Amino acid sequence: MRRIGRALQTSGDETVGPPTLPEPVSERELHVLRFLATELTGPQIARELCVSLNTLRTHSRHIFGKLNVNSRSVAVSHAAQLGLI
Repeated sequence: MRRIGRALQTSGDETVGPPTLPEPVSERELHVLRFLATELTGPQIARELCVSLNTLRTHSRHIFGKLNVNSRSVAVSHAAQLGLI
């Protein structure tokens, strides 16, 4: 019983809120994330950013890695939960 009480006491000291990212998202990646949150297609986003589609894909891969996700929709959802967008 005492162990459970101690465990409950220490768990109350933990901070509650969004987890921090091991590697921060750059300003450019935040800009890309904001576009990913729109209904624009990849080629349309690339045009808006004045980059090639391959560059957009590279930014997206880096974002996905930093957020530990595998898709655009999950990246946008996770970024919103973290308050990034």
